[in-house]
Amino acid sequence: MNDNSSIKIARLITLEKKFRNAETETELAFICANELRSIVDYNFLFLLHRSSLNQLKVHTISDLSIIDSTAPTVTFVETLINKKDLVSFDDISELNLNDPLIKDLNLITPDNFPKHLICIPLRSRIEKNVGYLVMVRSEVISTSEKDLLLHISETFSHALNSFRSKNTIISNINRLFTGWIKWAVIATVTAVMFFPISMTALAPVEVVAKDPTIVTSPVNGVVKEVLVKTNENVKPGTELVKLDDLNFKNQYEIALQELEVSEAELLRIKQSSFTNSDDKARLVELSTEVGLRKKEAAYAEEQLKYSIISADREGIAVVEDFTDWQGRPVNIGEKILTIANPEQIEFQIFLPTKDSLLIKKEARVKVFLDSDPLNSLDGKVLRTSYKPALTSENILAYKIVANYHNNQGEVPRIGLRGTAKIYGEKTSIFYYIFRVPINLTRQFLGL
Repeated sequence: MNDNSSIKIARLITLEKKFRNAETETELAFICANELRSIVDYNFLFLLHRSSLNQLKVHTISDLSIIDSTAPTVTFVETLINKKDLVSFDDISELNLNDPLIKDLNLITPDNFPKHLICIPLRSRIEKNVGYLVMVRSEVISTSEKDLLLHISETFSHALNSFRSKNTIISNINRLFTGWIKWAVIATVTAVMFFPISMTALAPVEVVAKDPTIVTSPVNGVVKEVLVKTNENVKPGTELVKLDDLNFKNQYEIALQELEVSEAELLRIKQSSFTNSDDKARLVELSTEVGLRKKEAAYAEEQLKYSIISADREGIAVVEDFTDWQGRPVNIGEKILTIANPEQIEFQIFLPTKDSLLIKKEARVKVFLDSDPLNSLDGKVLRTSYKPALTSENILAYKIVANYHNNQGEVPRIGLRGTAKIYGEKTSIFYYIFRVPINLTRQFLGL
C-alpha cells in the first residue's frame, strides 16, 4: 500500500469519526459538505433533502453557513436534480452540462459554473430515500472515487438517520398502514365521508325573559334614583324608579297659585257685576279660565305623582347599567327596566350570517351555559330576525329566539351567557367538513 492510499484511508477514518461525534444534524451536514474535500476534490458540494412534497431541496452548501433558497445557483441545482429520470437513485449519476439532453431543458446555467455534476444518492438500511450529495467539479470522476463516495454516502446516511426519530406518529402510521391495510383505510374513510349527519353551528347565547313587562318613563324628566337592583323581587306597588320631582313640584305650586288668582278675580267680578255691566260680560270668560287653571293644577299634580314609578306585577327586576341611570334624562316612553317572571325564560342567539343556512323554524337547539358547561339545555327555534345586525362584538348576525324545554329541574337565571349549538338539515360528513372551502370557491368562481 502506497503512502497516498494510506493518507486517504486515514482521512476516511477521521471523517467517519467526525460523523459519529456530530451532535446535531446541522453540524453533521456541515462536516460532510466541507470535510469531504479532503478525500475527493470538488468545487462545490450541495446536500439535498427530500421534502414532504417529495421534492429535493438544497439543505447545505459547502463553504456557506446560510442558504438563500432564491439564489440562481440553488434554483438551478434543484430544478436539474428534480427532473424525472435524469438521475438514478441506485447508483452515482454523472451529468455533463454540455450534454444535448441537458441543454434541451433550457435551464439558465450560472456563470463560471463547472460542467460536471456527480449525483450521489443517500441511502441506508433504515431509509432508502434520504436525498442526494451533488458534487460539482471540472473533471470526470474515477472508478475508485465512485466506490469511495458510495461508501461515504452510506456512512453519512446512517449517521443522518440517527438524528431522525423513528417513533414519531407519522413514521408509525407509515409503517402500520401499508399494503392492503392502507387501501382498506382509504376505502373506509371514503365511505364514511358520505355518512349523513346533521349540520350544526355554534353561536353565542344569552338567557332572556319571556314576555317581560317593560317599565318606561311616563313623563319627561331626569332619573334621580333606581330603587331596585337586578334580580330583586318586586310586587305590585313596589317603588321602582324615582324621578327628580323639583320641577314637578314647582309646576304644581305655580298651577295652584294661578288657580287662586283666577278664583279671586272671578269672585271680584261676580260681586261687581251687579253694578257694572262690563264686569258682568266677563263672568263667562273668567269662569272658563278658572276651569282651565283647575285642569292645569290637576295635570301638574298628576305629573308629580308620576315622579315615583311603581310595579304593576310580580316578578324580578332586570336593570341594565344600574349605576349609569342616576342623573340621566329620559323621555316619555323610554325604557328604564323590565319586570320578568324568573320561571319563564327564552334563549336569545346571535347566529353569524355565514351559518344562515341553518336557520329553520323549530330547529333543535342545545345550550351550554358558561356557569355549567358540562350540562346542556334543550330548546327549539321560535322566531328569527328578518335581517342581520351588528352585535356588540361587531359581528353581522341574525337574532334567533329559542324556547326552553323545562325538563332539567332548575331554571337558569336570566342574564347567563354561553354557547348554543343549532342543528340544521342532514348532510354528508364531506360537505360538513369542507362547506367553508366550497362556499369560498363558489364565491370566487361566481357559481
